[in-house]
Amino acid sequence: MQELISVVIPTRNRTDMLVRAIESVIAQTYENIEICIVIDGEDDVTAQFLAGYAASRVDMKVAQTDGIGGSAARNLGVEMAAGTWIAFLDDDDEFLPRKLEKQVALLGGDADARHLAFTSVETYDPGKPEQRYMLPDVTWKEAQCSVGEYLFCRKGRKTMGFIQTSTLLIPRKLMLEIPFTNGLKKHQDWDLLVRMESAGVAIKQLEQAEAIYHQHVVVSGRVGQHNVWRFSERWMEEITVSRAARDSFLLSIVNRGIATDQSMTKWQRHKEIMQRFFQVKWNGKYVGSYVYMLMINWMRAYLK
Repeated sequence: MQELISVVIPTRNRTDMLVRAIESVIAQTYENIEICIVIDGEDDVTAQFLAGYAASRVDMKVAQTDGIGGSAARNLGVEMAAGTWIAFLDDDDEFLPRKLEKQVALLGGDADARHLAFTSVETYDPGKPEQRYMLPDVTWKEAQCSVGEYLFCRKGRKTMGFIQTSTLLIPRKLMLEIPFTNGLKKHQDWDLLVRMESAGVAIKQLEQAEAIYHQHVVVSGRVGQHNVWRFSERWMEEITVSRAARDSFLLSIVNRGIATDQSMTKWQRHKEIMQRFFQVKWNGKYVGSYVYMLMINWMRAYLK
């Protein structure tokens, strides 16, 4: 008999996207599934909408919070789940039909082992859904590095790896042992993966794209986007990753945030970018990408 998989979906005020996510779970070839939906905040429309799925062939559990944030909402979903396995799905993404079947097979159906699985994704640049491509560019097996380096270091101009929440399948007992970090407003999936690896959890990749990661146009210049890079920098200082991963994160994620921060003048952005560039320990393996990241963020700083 198939072991139960609980698919955890946090959501709020996005029923048009949520229905696509739910339907992609219902369409799975793996049959023993339940859906655990956490409505994270005041949202009567979504609660009423979900009542319409009561007759679905997939069992559904729904909880509603006062607005506890993405990490805590996913942790709540894990707690309410009855499954041996936990799969996560963002409400704006979708599974391809054989995702869960293939991931359970990849992990040998062994929910007692300390391992997890992720898949490649189909995606597209914001606003260009007709021009799809696959991520990651380098497979986990090919990379032969830590998860921090896989996520942040580059091969040429592109980041090697890509692991996103909607691609994960993890034994529930591991999620209870190593939950998402509550209160983390960004980098929730990266934080989880780094801590999982530090705890000895093996990471395995299904190299075929088995999920669709939908990217959306971000409104630039929003007040909420100002100084977000400071949070990213603090987060990087608190986690355990290699020096190469830390330097690449600083030059890409942090410096990109600085370069597009409209609360600063161009000179201030230039100064902050250079301060971080000179903190880097030059690693011969990644020197080309370091120079590329410096140049691209200089351009962003002066063109924005």
